Amino acid sequence: MTDTLQPGVASAPTRSSISDHLRAQVLALRRTQSAKAVSQALGIPLGTVKAISSRSGITRDNAKLREFFKLPDPAASHCIALQPPVAPPQPVAVTGDDDLDAVLWLRQVVQTGDAALIAKAMQAAQRIKTLEKDLEKRYGDYLMRVSNGDTMRAVFGSIGFANIKGLAERTLDKQAHQREALARFGSVDAVFATLPQEQFCLDALALVPKQEKSIWQFDIALTNAAFAAQADMAPHTLSDCLYELAFWDGLYRLRDGWGTGCGDGPAEVNAREDYLFCCMGQLRPKSRQEAKSILRYLADHERMDRTGVDAILDNLIG
Repeated sequence: MTDTLQPGVASAPTRSSISDHLRAQVLALRRTQSAKAVSQALGIPLGTVKAISSRSGITRDNAKLREFFKLPDPAASHCIALQPPVAPPQPVAVTGDDDLDAVLWLRQVVQTGDAALIAKAMQAAQRIKTLEKDLEKRYGDYLMRVSNGDTMRAVFGSIGFANIKGLAERTLDKQAHQREALARFGSVDAVFATLPQEQFCLDALALVPKQEKSIWQFDIALTNAAFAAQADMAPHTLSDCLYELAFWDGLYRLRDGWGTGCGDGPAEVNAREDYLFCCMGQLRPKSRQEAKSILRYLADHERMDRTGVDAILDNLIG
């Protein structure tokens, strides 16, 4: 039976009748605009735009990106590389002030990283009745004396000096990060080796120049173009952006367990994060919930004052 067309109703072009150029235009626009807007901009049926988008997967989460930007699964057998010391340090008279020397010793005990010793140090700290602010003032005065009046050393060296609880929490947190890192990567060397995800960033920006007089910042436009050219690893959705940012945040957190600054990656990784923020200012939210998840991320990670946030907010409410 022969199908008949209703008067005034245009038939959608078949896949074979759509040129590669038109398909590329649709996909490029569809990343940042609604299907209706793309249809109107290109003068083609809405159904055609939706069909091209659906076949390409451009409006669905990028499965390849999510498979690639993923931390290794933890293996409990790998944790044996982390063996914190168990012998407590011996108390030593350092300042001539019994309270200050007690705090210095408790800090050494906490810094062993041994959970049992830390618990005992916390209990011992409660027996020191002098106020924390007074201990810090006295320790600052001591540092001034032994440093020949070095004010900076006295001020910064005494900040948080008597806060044994805070030191214990930070120490245990770093220990937990180290254990997780070793469970995931197997060894300290593997934790700090250049990962495939980092190598991807290095390779993508190999020919992109850094900004003039900068050893850290790349040319923004060229950086975004270089990453966008890696189509398999370009985010399709706002959720993809959050997924990859969570990967980089997690990697930083695990490496940072070995000390401040240990979590920093190469400049190319920072550039990748800048690119993801640029994408969040362009990719249309699929739902109200996805838009809320972006706002929640910006607030929870204290990113509201970051470059590019205005574009993200305009994108979410536009």
